[in-house]
Amino acid sequence: MSFDPAAALVAYHAVLDAQDVDGVAKCLAPEARYVSPAIGDVVGREAILASIRAYFAASPDHQAFDDEVKATGPRTAQSHWRLRAVNKTTGAITERRGIEKVTFNEAGLITLIDVVDLG
Repeated sequence: MSFDPAAALVAYHAVLDAQDVDGVAKCLAPEARYVSPAIGDVVGREAILASIRAYFAASPDHQAFDDEVKATGPRTAQSHWRLRAVNKTTGAITERRGIEKVTFNEAGLITLIDVVDLG
């Protein structure tokens, strides 16, 4: 059976949206890299998970939606997404949308998440 990067990206988003950090860990290669204007350039599964835990602790009502997910190559996919979250301490509302480009290794684990904010 061939690898479907779009399906793998949808599965990653499902565990992320469920705030299942253990599930997210299973999607990431140990050397994964997450590049985003919101969090910077984070390298390594454990560092990415720490960032995700901190984000969900601050914004437990996070809601994200994929408007489109598509394969862009045999091991790459991208999504057009949007999100809304409220910081539980400050009350600040975050609304973002953008493009997420994801690369997978031969085992189907994420090696790169590259986020571009569109506003």
